[in-house]
Amino acid sequence: MRKLIVLLLLVAVAGCGADNATETGATEQFTQGGVSMEPTVKAGQVVTARTVTGMYEARRGDVVLIRSPGGLWGDRKVPLLKRVVAVGGETIACCDSSGKVTVDGKPLAEPYVAEDASLDEPPNADFCGPRRFAAVTVPADSVFLMGDSRARSNDSRCAGPLPVSSVFAVMVG
Repeated sequence: MRKLIVLLLLVAVAGCGADNATETGATEQFTQGGVSMEPTVKAGQVVTARTVTGMYEARRGDVVLIRSPGGLWGDRKVPLLKRVVAVGGETIACCDSSGKVTVDGKPLAEPYVAEDASLDEPPNADFCGPRRFAAVTVPADSVFLMGDSRARSNDSRCAGPLPVSSVFAVMVG
């Protein structure tokens, strides 16, 4: 009987690592510190996110929390909330002839984006800019993140893609 219990425990534990990405189901609340995700998430708004363990399986459109790696991302001690716009292996650029972000040459439908900046608006000293940027192929196991308020966000447009391991939670609801 003892051998059977040990065997069942070993099978259960081995199965826990089968997926590289595991959303734990545990949720935490975070307060959005800035305006980069407006209109989706307003400054000061509390969001609920499911924490991730292991390697997060990135999905375009997810709104994720990351720990700032510093540099152009800022030296904030608070988590940063951004949207996954491209994943490893994809090529992202802005913009096509209609002003849309493209992934692998196809325009993205982004109804959540604040139309708050012209394509060629000069860079703001506080944020990335302009909206237009050259094609970038996202490395494997990396994500290209952008704020929904493109005129008021520091993100992958100026700081480059981030390793998927930077993601520690995915917004729910």
